[in-house]
Amino acid sequence: MEEFKQRQRAMWAEGDYPTLSEHISGMGELVAQRADVEAGTTLLDVASGSGNAAIPAARAGARVTALDLVPELLEAGRRKAEAAGLEIEWVEGDAEALPFPDDSFDRVVSTVGHMFAPRHRTTADEMARVCRTGGAIVFSAWTPEGTAGRVFRASASFLPPPPDFAQPPALWGTDEHVREMFGSVATDFAFERHTATIEWDSVDGFADYFMDRFGPMITARKLLGERFGELRDEIVAIWKDVNRADDGRFVLPQEYLLSIVRL
Repeated sequence: MEEFKQRQRAMWAEGDYPTLSEHISGMGELVAQRADVEAGTTLLDVASGSGNAAIPAARAGARVTALDLVPELLEAGRRKAEAAGLEIEWVEGDAEALPFPDDSFDRVVSTVGHMFAPRHRTTADEMARVCRTGGAIVFSAWTPEGTAGRVFRASASFLPPPPDFAQPPALWGTDEHVREMFGSVATDFAFERHTATIEWDSVDGFADYFMDRFGPMITARKLLGERFGELRDEIVAIWKDVNRADDGRFVLPQEYLLSIVRL
């Protein structure tokens, strides 16, 4: 397990995810909005990356702690928060073993971060453990049938299989899985489907940008060598299939599920 976590840490440290994630910053803003924070609300952002949900939550007045496995992402988030004049506590830690007492937070959130922790039950139990009764857990996850889900499947067909304990991340993008993970503790569920859209001059131009910055793709290139070109071609074909533009530009729709779990 520790070796797997070390590989995850190294993978997400590759490239420049903080810059790439700015193109889906609206998702983090919506998660923070749905968390319904006010001045003094205590909030934990799990697998926070560089703070797409933590920063808008802090701007809304919440007392925010942001946790991530990857020190490089936390440092990028710290710089962004300082530039915005916001005070956030940045903590290196594991979504499957949150270093906080029970009932520590009014809200627990995540923006397509928690979904990459390998053991979903463990992650869900930890998120529920640190959220107080009467609070809420709010998170977004890419759907299996959406563009990101299709890219996940294409990538998986080229790469070695994950260990048996690692569940597919896109399961978090289904109502059924969320209900299963939190059914024993939730008093209510709400689900919303949204689209995170990225616009670019061309599909190939975005592919170059993405492949050079997204840690999992950089890791895949190292593993696959010359075969990486085949994976790139498959991903570009998916993007061309979903492209909403017809004038040579690229308009990429990426569906995600926003889940609100009330305790």
